[in-house]
Amino acid sequence: MKTRLGAIFLIAVGCAALPAAAQDVLLYSNGTPPPQLSSGPTTDSGVAAPVGTNWSECQHPTGDTTQANTSAGSTVQNTTFRVADDFTVGAPGWTANFVDIYAYQTGSPATPSPFATAVARIWGPCTPGTTPGDAGCTAIAFGDVTTNRLVSSTDATLFRLFNTVAPPPGTAPGTTRKIWRNHISLGVTLTPGYYWLEYGTTVTNAGVHFAPTITVPGIRGLPGWNARQFAVAGGTWAAVIDVGNPATAPDFPQDFPFEIYGVFVPVELMTFEVK
Repeated sequence: MKTRLGAIFLIAVGCAALPAAAQDVLLYSNGTPPPQLSSGPTTDSGVAAPVGTNWSECQHPTGDTTQANTSAGSTVQNTTFRVADDFTVGAPGWTANFVDIYAYQTGSPATPSPFATAVARIWGPCTPGTTPGDAGCTAIAFGDVTTNRLVSSTDATLFRLFNTVAPPPGTAPGTTRKIWRNHISLGVTLTPGYYWLEYGTTVTNAGVHFAPTITVPGIRGLPGWNARQFAVAGGTWAAVIDVGNPATAPDFPQDFPFEIYGVFVPVELMTFEVK
């Protein structure tokens, strides 16, 4: 005799079965561990960070103090510039609900956060290897550059620095570049494929501010880094390149840290007949 059971199973690839009210999980981190910004509690010159914080010091190659990265960040003021970086969605897809991005305004007060708004849009799916605006990357999967999607802005407990030893004599450390974690709402289901996240922010005093690039101590850049910056006035994209200090140092492409949170897309709801 066969008995039909009324059980319904939710199947998800790469994770356990999700409950009806699934909690957001970290779907993707551009930089590991997130955020890939900390260089540790002590500068290269030996100065300790304030209690409970870390430095984010522009890096120089291990064993080479003749050169260092020279850019602490790229302008991300939405009215003039936005930045973008790529990511890949695996099967069966994502429902991306939030993204955390990082920014600072030099000289802003320690509290409250200076960040007032944030915009975001997602390009794709794109042909792998293409960048926003290319023939293979023209579709907008989500978002726009006018809707404020900023949910919260919290202290990332990091201070951005230029390198304190390279090239000699280095730059004295300070706490004028406090990094903030900006939590931005998304709410979009993405099919498997190659995408780009574009974002920009504004601050309460309408001043210039910056998105710090990924920091890997001892390495000025890594293969595959390919971040872009969009100039609003000219309507053009350009690669984010650190030209190095001194000017004779090699150029290195850069990347921006961000984390996407949400849930994996369920494959299907299935009923089973068991004997």
